[in-house]
Amino acid sequence: MNQTSNTIRKSSGDAPETVSLAATQDLLPDLCHVRAVLWLILFSEALVLVMILLSSGALTFSWMEFGTLSMYVQWVVLLTAASLCRVRLHVQRLSLNQLMLLSFVVILSVNLMISLAAMWGLNRVIGENLGLDWVLRNQIISALVGGLLLHYFYAQLQWRLQARSELQSRVQALQSRIRPHFLFNSMNIIASLIHEDPDKAEQAVEDLSELFRASLKEAGAEVPLEQELSLCRKYVHIEQLRLNDRLHIDWQIDESTLDTHLIKIPMLTLQPLIENAIYHGIQPSVQGGTVTVKIIYADNWVRITVSNPLPSKIQSIRHEKGNHMALENTRYRLQALYGEEISMGSYTKADRFEFELAYPFRLPAGR
Repeated sequence: MNQTSNTIRKSSGDAPETVSLAATQDLLPDLCHVRAVLWLILFSEALVLVMILLSSGALTFSWMEFGTLSMYVQWVVLLTAASLCRVRLHVQRLSLNQLMLLSFVVILSVNLMISLAAMWGLNRVIGENLGLDWVLRNQIISALVGGLLLHYFYAQLQWRLQARSELQSRVQALQSRIRPHFLFNSMNIIASLIHEDPDKAEQAVEDLSELFRASLKEAGAEVPLEQELSLCRKYVHIEQLRLNDRLHIDWQIDESTLDTHLIKIPMLTLQPLIENAIYHGIQPSVQGGTVTVKIIYADNWVRITVSNPLPSKIQSIRHEKGNHMALENTRYRLQALYGEEISMGSYTKADRFEFELAYPFRLPAGR
C-alpha cells in the first residue's frame, strides 16, 4: 500500500484531515470497467422513469416521451462516463478538490454539448420548438444530479480512507508484536553457540536482525515474493538450530513457472504462517515432522498452502494453546490491500492441518 508523500489538508468539522494525493484516484469509480458503466446506465434509466412518472403520471404514461428522454440521457451518460474514464487515468497531479471540480465541469460540458445538438436536431428534423430555456433546464438538472453523485463518491472515499486507516493501525500493531518466547529462545540458542560454533552464532544473529528489521518496516508494504521467501528461510534456520532434526521444511515452489521476483506479497505474511505451523505442529511433537509450504500462481491469483502434522492428543494437551495471532495477522494484512476478495480457510486432512490463503494479483503487462 505504497502512497506518495504529497498530501492535501482539508477540514471536516474542527479536526483537520490529511488525504494522500494517490487516494484521489479512488474518488471516481472505474468507469472504464463494463460493470460500472452498466450500473450507471441502470441508474440513469431509473431516473428517467421517475421523471416521466412525475410529469405524466402512471395512467397516462408516454412511451414516446420515455424513449426520447432515454436516448438523450444515455448519450449524456455514456459520453460522460467515457470522459471521466480518461480523467481518472490522469489524476496523479490533481488534488481532491481539483478532481471534483474537473469532474463537475466535465459533466456540465458533456450535457451542454448533447443538449445543443439535440435542440438543433429536433428543431430541424421534426420541427420541435425547443429553446435555450430547455437547455438551461437540462443544465440545472445535470448540475443537481452530478453534484449529488460526486458528493456520494466523496462520502464513499472518506469511508474507505477511514476503514483503510483503521486496518493499517491494527496491522501495524499486529506487525510490531514478536512472540517473546521466540526472542528468548533465539537469544539462548545464540548464547549456547558462541563458544561451540561461532560461525553459526554469527549467522543466527544476522538472521534474527533481518526479522526485526522487517518487523519495523511499513505495515502492509508489498515486497517481491522471493524477498519474503528469503526472510522465511532465515526464520526457519533459527528454528532448526533450536529443534534440530525434529524440523523439516518442504518448499514446493516451482520457480521455473512462478516469477517470485515479480509477484508481490505483503511483508511478513508467509512467515507468521510458518511460525504457526512450527509452534502448533512441530514443537509439541517429540518426533517432530515436516512443514510443507506450497505456492502457486494461476489465473491472476496467488495461492499459498502451509501444512503441518497434527500432534497426538496428549501432546496437544501439554502444549500451550496459541491465540491464532498469526492467522488474524495475515487476514488483516491481506484485507488492508485487497479488501474482501481474499480467500482463507483451514481444514484437517488425514493426520495434517492445512491452512490455505489466496489473493488476487495481476502480473505486469507482457508477462
